Amino acid sequence: MKKTSFFGFQVFTLGLASVAISAISAHSATAATINLTFTKLSGLTGGTPQGTAVFRADLSDLGFDLSSITIADSNSASGGSGSEFSGFDLDGIKLSNTLITDASLINTLPSLSVFDFSPSGTIFTTGTQRPPVAPTLFGSSGGTIDNTIATLGDFDGNSTTGASAAGFASLGDGGKVGFNLTSLVSTTGLLYLYIGEVGDNGEVADGQITVSSNPISVPEPSSLAALSLMSIGLTALRRKKMNAV
Repeated sequence: MKKTSFFGFQVFTLGLASVAISAISAHSATAATINLTFTKLSGLTGGTPQGTAVFRADLSDLGFDLSSITIADSNSASGGSGSEFSGFDLDGIKLSNTLITDASLINTLPSLSVFDFSPSGTIFTTGTQRPPVAPTLFGSSGGTIDNTIATLGDFDGNSTTGASAAGFASLGDGGKVGFNLTSLVSTTGLLYLYIGEVGDNGEVADGQITVSSNPISVPEPSSLAALSLMSIGLTALRRKKMNAV
């Protein structure tokens, strides 16, 4: 560790290798993250027109409590539509202790109230659009999920790219959405994750969907400001040393 002074502050720096090793060790000691395998339910659900396929993953007895769920588009640019409807089209998401096999039962399925679909609980990383590019991906606004359009707590998407499109969010090619659960969910006993895919294009099977014992990290504005200040200070210090040579 090295101590450097600039702007009256004492800054301690570690070698990148030390930081990386420490971060990996800490993460490995506290986190458990797994990729999920899904089974497609029979039938379809959704709004009008009805075209949402429902997929189920068995989370029973994973050996750790759930803190977050992440859904990522495969970035294969295949299936689905282009423009604002590019990528994985997410109709709804539920966690439940009840097993169902038919998609028509999903909206009456008892579920756990652990999702926060506001921007503070739903972290959206926008993917790219296939031409023609629209101002924003469907179901989002300003780079965040707009749940007044997406309604991710219900499997009610209108399976269309026309004017009546509603009830889902398009992630874009390579996009992803993460959910920090409002409380830890025990996987002891029966637990199932259900996800709805508008259009039944097979995107769930191709995408990367994970559950984790750790919450998804969201940089706080104050942290970003501190990093910016440190970057400015290090740049000034570097220039001062160069001028002194």
